Amino acid sequence: MSALRFSARMRVRLDRDFKRAREARLRRELGFGTLLAAANGLAHPRLGISIPRRVGTAVKRNRIKRLLRESFRLDQRELPAGVDLIVQVRPHETRTLEGYRAALREHAPPLGALALKAPDRRPSHPRDGNGPHAGS
Repeated sequence: MSALRFSARMRVRLDRDFKRAREARLRRELGFGTLLAAANGLAHPRLGISIPRRVGTAVKRNRIKRLLRESFRLDQRELPAGVDLIVQVRPHETRTLEGYRAALREHAPPLGALALKAPDRRPSHPRDGNGPHAGS
């Protein structure tokens, strides 16, 4: 069995990818936040975390991010491939690692399946070959 890692390629970093997940309107409530999903066209899932300052101090926010990343890392093989999963965290009492893992394991697979079935909702742009002037 190969080691499970959380490499840079498994992180959602770009604003446009966060925006695409918000616009896909596929979401599930987790209790401590909202899980968003959008197809990413890759062979693996990716994780993005949005955590505002109102959640708590930097120490608390960083702990929550570490726990969410570790949850993703440990369960990445059970999560849907080809999907960006964005966790929008709200103020809450910090859970245990197992609490965050359980939430991801319960909600990510059905939401990911919906994301993979949904039509591509990315706005077309004339320069990407999908716009109304493609091929002109």
